[in-house]
Amino acid sequence: MAPSVKAKNPPTPKARSSRRSLFGLAALITSTPFLIAIAIHGILLLLGGSIVLFRQGNPLAIFTGQNYAEPEGAMELQAPPSPEESSPESPNEPMTTETTTPSSEREETSEVLTLTTPSVMPSFPSSTPVRSLAPKATGLGSPGKGGGTGGIGTGTRKKPRTGKGSLFGFEETQENDLIGTMIDLKLDSTGKKPTGIGNTDTDFYGAVRSLLSGSGVQDGAIRKYFVVPKKLGATQIFIPVCDAAEAPKVFQVADRVKPNFWVIRYRGRFAAPVTGKYRFVGKADDLLWVAVDGKTVLEAHWDVNNFLTAWRPKDHVKEHSVYDFMEGNTEGDRERAFLTYGDWMNLEAGKPKDLEILLGEYGGGRFFAVLMMQSWEEENRKTGSKERPLIPLFVTAEPTGQQRQAMRSSKIQFPGKTPVFAADAAGSDSPTEATTPSPPTTPAPPTSTRGDAASDPAYAAEWKDGSSAGQGFEPWILCSNDSPDNKSFAGFYIARQEEKSGSEPVATEGRSWALYADGEGFQEAVACRPFSVPLAANQFLSVDLVAPVPKSNSGSPGSVGLTLRQGKKLSRPSEYNDGARLELFALEGKGNYQILDGSQLSDSGLPVSPAGLRVQMTLRTADTYDLKLLSLGGDAPVEFPNRRLGGTPGSPLESITLYNRDSEGNVYFNRLQLGP
Repeated sequence: MAPSVKAKNPPTPKARSSRRSLFGLAALITSTPFLIAIAIHGILLLLGGSIVLFRQGNPLAIFTGQNYAEPEGAMELQAPPSPEESSPESPNEPMTTETTTPSSEREETSEVLTLTTPSVMPSFPSSTPVRSLAPKATGLGSPGKGGGTGGIGTGTRKKPRTGKGSLFGFEETQENDLIGTMIDLKLDSTGKKPTGIGNTDTDFYGAVRSLLSGSGVQDGAIRKYFVVPKKLGATQIFIPVCDAAEAPKVFQVADRVKPNFWVIRYRGRFAAPVTGKYRFVGKADDLLWVAVDGKTVLEAHWDVNNFLTAWRPKDHVKEHSVYDFMEGNTEGDRERAFLTYGDWMNLEAGKPKDLEILLGEYGGGRFFAVLMMQSWEEENRKTGSKERPLIPLFVTAEPTGQQRQAMRSSKIQFPGKTPVFAADAAGSDSPTEATTPSPPTTPAPPTSTRGDAASDPAYAAEWKDGSSAGQGFEPWILCSNDSPDNKSFAGFYIARQEEKSGSEPVATEGRSWALYADGEGFQEAVACRPFSVPLAANQFLSVDLVAPVPKSNSGSPGSVGLTLRQGKKLSRPSEYNDGARLELFALEGKGNYQILDGSQLSDSGLPVSPAGLRVQMTLRTADTYDLKLLSLGGDAPVEFPNRRLGGTPGSPLESITLYNRDSEGNVYFNRLQLGP
């Protein structure tokens, strides 16, 4: 048996690998393509590694096939530069297409933009020109030339607003707006820590008083509290009774700011349209303070025994109540619901003044505020209301249709003329112009050589059957089924604006034609106006109206409207649509005006509104026409071109009837125009 021989230990995998690496390296060194291979691998490494870096991976993964997605591996990688680091000049520019931003980060960025730049809202068209209102750091600018804070541009933009609005202001701001900033006294400047203010024993007026120095609000004092970044642009202070929680909602901080112990600071400029003496008049629940050029001119708080300064009212103390406007229901409400009259100011036409207003709420329940502007001439003139005088609302821009509708539906009756105290107003030195109408919002009717209006002297005494004025028409034919003995009332009268504020949109010199139909049974009042000659091709007919939403109590649907028809006769109200070729009307149960002609019955899409409506019909051929409906509140017109007339084909248009059929309200008409 041969002796055993001790075998050599086989090389370990590590040793084999080392040897192979050495041999391979030697071979590569002696090889001609070595340098080329090094260059190629280097380029691939750089390109592949860059791509994976932007995708938050590991540059080695594409070569080794290993998974480096574990948290440990990810932590070892250096994060790519943030957009702020890579583009410091444009922090809000979107990321490059290679960079994927998590959706949560995009939402957070959008929210920051919304809060710090109030003009940039998701609902605004991207093409809408906007002006930044976010001053540095705190959002508390100094009064600027443009009528607001220091961050406001001085360019004038009077295009219709495209953004959302509320009682507290518009999200899209314009020149002459009062810029509103909300301050929460309960939170510190970070908006996270409570200040201790707002406890049951906290003096709300004392807390607000600490914000003032002399007669002005101090920016330094406000910075101690949470200043809401969102800004709103207001043109008036008119907030009917609402929940105090509405303020945090419209400033988009309802999730952070509780509806008590908050203050809204409005800043801007205003100018009198006419040289004269003026004063602010107002009331709020809980706080209303007004300063002009740094001097307190009005404090109209809910607590009549609390003031922020040494200012006190001088006249009309506890004289004119707004108890009905603020929907009071306690004796305490009745004792506090009196308008407060401010100090008289001598204002020059067109000369701007700095204006600062504070509104505030401490209870967290009901809130309301109203601020008006009274002229010296109107103060010394008798008014139609014994409960309180007619005082115009203070506005810095022409009211929108919605704002006018809110004024008309309010329990406070305002005069029909609303002077505009715009900072850029040209003004007039004539004191007598204080009683002239402010620039009209009602669009001018088409140029016409023939027409009639309720302001004609022929209607000074009354509007009755056979009345006639203007050109292009025959006398009125008025017909109703009025029966006072049966408590059924229907008829006609001249509505005077100071008595019927709802007639304002269509009134000329304060007057319009009115038809009423109310009481028991089905009441009808119809006014027919024959044309001197039938309407010819390419001629138009225009008329203005304010219609109520019909609410009949007879069991049959009520309606109000007008009819263009063949024929000139009317012997009883039921003939209002005899020979009708076109009828436009408001019908009970329908929110919009309806169109009835030779085409299918159509919903106009235009709501029945107290803002009023202009109806313009242009005859194209004997059987076709164009219809334009224009809201007198300033909204865009609605047009219906090339529609077919109903009735007998080819029959002439010889008269118009205006009717009120048991609407249980008044309908106002005016400005009948024929042309060209």
